This record gives sequence, structure tokens and C-alpha cells, in this order.
Amino acid sequence: MSLRASFWWSLVRALVVGLTLLAVMGCAGGAMMAPAPPSVAAAAPPPGAPSPAVADRDSDGIPDVNDRLPDEETVVAGNAFGAPAPAKPVKAPTTAPAAGDSPTTNPTPPPRRESLLIYNATLVLAVFQVDASLGKIEELARSMGGYLAARHDASITVRIPRARFQELLAGVVKLGDVLHRNVEAIDVSDQVVDLEARLKNARAVRDRLAQLLQGATATKDALEIEKELARVMGEIEAMEGKLKLYADKIAYSTVTVSFEPLHTSEVHAMARLPFRWLDELGLAALLQVKQ
Repeated sequence: MSLRASFWWSLVRALVVGLTLLAVMGCAGGAMMAPAPPSVAAAAPPPGAPSPAVADRDSDGIPDVNDRLPDEETVVAGNAFGAPAPAKPVKAPTTAPAAGDSPTTNPTPPPRRESLLIYNATLVLAVFQVDASLGKIEELARSMGGYLAARHDASITVRIPRARFQELLAGVVKLGDVLHRNVEAIDVSDQVVDLEARLKNARAVRDRLAQLLQGATATKDALEIEKELARVMGEIEAMEGKLKLYADKIAYSTVTVSFEPLHTSEVHAMARLPFRWLDELGLAALLQVKQ
């Protein structure tokens, strides 16, 4: 080969090597500048896992199980990847029930029925004037809205509104010396409730019998129904009468006062004359002393 040919051959080979190096360097630089593909991008850590921005790593690059979890402030402000963290859940305020409100589990009990009481009083007084005392008792009862129930030679019975019962007793004891006093209160609540329930049932039976009587076609059946209806009507009237009697005794209390007269006795000074001759002088008749 000639010298000129060798020169051109060397020049061509140098150019080829240079172009090859340039191509290799361009590929390497492009690989370094290109972004990482999504398949190899770092995935977001699962909830509760330590953030790579704050978790400590060992020399081998693997997070240690004792690495500190991210602080609450870091989570609120944003995670290690710049994504905003979800807001904290807000608890609904719990308020206590008002003083006037009653819980549904403890309903208010129904009001209790007032006791039905019958008041009676019996007194025995010792007075000087029985007739005048009897008149005062009757007058006192009428002034308080009561009335005379019975009057005898030495006793009187008056009815007084229950609200004035104690007031009347206080006025009676001022008329003389109290020898005996008896005051009682009889509770008839159970009897009244029982009568009201029986009366309600009896009225229902009466209405049912009246319907049957209207629909009865046979004379025998009609007579039997009328007989039973008359019996039920009698029971209803008796129970209504008892209820009225209880109502009257509850509304008006009964007070009976008996009197015993006080007798006056004369006291005579009895003395004996020390000497008989004083009696002969007539001093015994003068002084009205016992001989």
C-alpha cells in the first residue's frame, strides 16, 4: 500500500471512532436526563408506614422497625411527597340534656290520686250551762258553712266542711273542760275505686242487655232479658247511692259534742263554841256555827 493510501485509511478510521464515541456519549447523556418511568417511580407509603423523608435508615438503606413515625404536624401540613393530608375528623359535640327535659327511658309517672278521708270527732265537755253551750255549737257550725245534723238534751251533732274541721274543734274546746276527745280519719280510697270499677262494668252490662232486648224476637227470651236488666239496674242504683254517700262524708266532717253539767255546792263554816255558857248567851245562832 502506498503512503497516500495509508494516510486516508487512518483518517477514515479516526473519523469512524470519533463518531462512534460521540454516539455513545449522546446515548448515555440522554439516559441520565430522561425521567424515570412510572413503573420504577417510588410509590406512596401505605397508611401508618414511616415516610422516607423523615424515617431514619440504616447503613443498608432499609428502614428500621424502630424508626420514628411522622409527627402529627407533618401529617397535617402534608406528607413527605407534598400531597395534602386529609383533614382530621371532627367529633359531634355531646350536650347534656336540659334540666327540664326528661329522658325517654324514664318517663314521668302519672300523678298519684289523693287519699279520700272521712273525718269524725267526738267530744265530751263539762259546762255550767248545757242549753247555752248547745246553742253556741250550732251557731259556730253555721258560721263556718256547716249545718245541724242532730240535737238532743245534752248532745249535738253538726256537719262542717272538711277545710274548717280543725277550726271548729279549736272553737269547741273553748266552751268548757274537755273530759273526752276522739278524732279519727277513715281512708275510703280503696272502697271508692272498687265501686267506680264495678259501676262501670255494670253500666256496660246494662247497655248490652238493652241491645239484646231490642233484638229479642221470642217472648220468653225478652222476659229473661228484662229480668236480668232489672237486677243490673238495681245494682247500679245501689252503687251510685254509696258513691254519693262517700262523697258527702268526705266533703263534710261530722262533729258530735256531749255536755255534762257542773253542779255548785255551798260551803258552810262549821265550828264549836269553846264554852257552854257562850251558847247560853245565844252566840251559836248569831254566828251560825254548829253546836
